[in-house]
Amino acid sequence: MSTPRKILLASILAVVAGGALYFYRDGPDAAPQTATETARSLASPRAPDEAAPSVNAPVAQDRKASPSSDPYEFIRGLAKSAYEGDGRAQYLVAREFDKCEATLSLLRKQEGDPETNIWESPNWPQTLKERSIAEYRRCIRLMKEDPFAELPPHKGGYPPRYWMQRSAEAGYPLAVADRGMNALMIPPADAAAAAITRAGAVHELTQASVSGDPDVALTIGMRQSFLDDPVRKTAGSAWMLAACRMGADCGASSKVYPFWMCYDPDHPNCDTDANVELVVSMALSPEKYADAYAQSEVIEQALRSRNEAALKALLERLLN
Repeated sequence: MSTPRKILLASILAVVAGGALYFYRDGPDAAPQTATETARSLASPRAPDEAAPSVNAPVAQDRKASPSSDPYEFIRGLAKSAYEGDGRAQYLVAREFDKCEATLSLLRKQEGDPETNIWESPNWPQTLKERSIAEYRRCIRLMKEDPFAELPPHKGGYPPRYWMQRSAEAGYPLAVADRGMNALMIPPADAAAAAITRAGAVHELTQASVSGDPDVALTIGMRQSFLDDPVRKTAGSAWMLAACRMGADCGASSKVYPFWMCYDPDHPNCDTDANVELVVSMALSPEKYADAYAQSEVIEQALRSRNEAALKALLERLLN
């Protein structure tokens, strides 16, 4: 197999195995933020004269909406509302667009037929090949057509990062949570700036958690559960268990937890009857699962009561 094909397949596998999709990829007009700017944006994500966004607004009943087969039409249908400031629409556009871009951005750089490259991989299980082809076909229209063609021109276009930033600035809880978690991924080297960034992230995550949307807790826990640190993995699993009991999107078709690809046919993610709770139970030893479950009961109580002080304390313990 040619080197370009090897690179393509290895890259796609890396994206899938990474688990979570992060919406803050640099867009064409993005510039790196300094530590001070990052901390400042977390502490005050809006201009001084703007009204504070209402992160405690009731969650829409169709908050888990997602397309079944045509991301292009799904994104195009929400584009106008997103442009006009609907935080939920902005979040859904960013999430679906980013999910497709995880595959399409790699394929744009390769020569030859993408499907042939995938099918000729000798080391991929059949299930992975089939799901990779399905995702490519599901998203291919976004490589050929612009779902934002009816919007006014914007410098750098309308990448996923643009929509997720606007959604967070609008106070949509899931976008706020995503921004808070992203800020913690690569903390500033300066200790003082890192402390400010962490404090800002904890504040944002606390405000998102008291919104009443259990998918926020699932997002927080999922990100922590992917880390190698056993303590963080167990604590993150506790947040996920609490979220699932509260009605978070934890089923096999979850739009929050990355069940969307099958990188190992023996992995519980590949079972059509899988759910987040099953994955957690299989990922932890009996002792660690018992620990996670005990922690989850405390977290669930704080989430149900929307106890801001308790949630802040729990998040500080989780993230420090």
